[in-house]
Amino acid sequence: MAALAPAAPVAFRFRDFLKVGVLGFFLALVQGVLAAWLGLTGFGPEWMLVLTVYVTLRADLWAAVLAAFGLDFFRDAVGGGLWGLHPFALALIAWLFHPYRSRLNFFSPLALTPLVFILGLVGNLFILTPVMAILGWPGQNFNPLPSFLISSTVTAVTAPLIFYFLRRLTGHQDSDE
Repeated sequence: MAALAPAAPVAFRFRDFLKVGVLGFFLALVQGVLAAWLGLTGFGPEWMLVLTVYVTLRADLWAAVLAAFGLDFFRDAVGGGLWGLHPFALALIAWLFHPYRSRLNFFSPLALTPLVFILGLVGNLFILTPVMAILGWPGQNFNPLPSFLISSTVTAVTAPLIFYFLRRLTGHQDSDE
């Protein structure tokens, strides 16, 4: 029954933002290098989404939106693409998700995995795809549905591990449950 109790956000300090930012930069580098090395276009995990969900669960709305924009700007800077497109989408996802963060205990892997999958898929299909279609990017041969399904699935599967690491890194592991 603890999973249904509203989870009050624990104070998220500036040094926690710095830790998440450094981890985000490292994950953006790994994601960019892996995608380039494996030749993946659009199939990579969206680890910045996981970090954004973590910050959104912990911080106020303005800080969550700002962190989402900043974290995904790392991704655009390292991984290429249209600058500002992914940060806009992630900031919008943080803004839309923030009011619902206290509904369930999203620190549980059973709640976190479907949440990240849904946010990733819906964010990609309803925010990125229309903008990409208008701009004509990444090309006519790009099929967004399988790409975003694979990306959202990989992101959702890795989200509990990243959350575990973030909780240990920021020292909030005992106060979430």
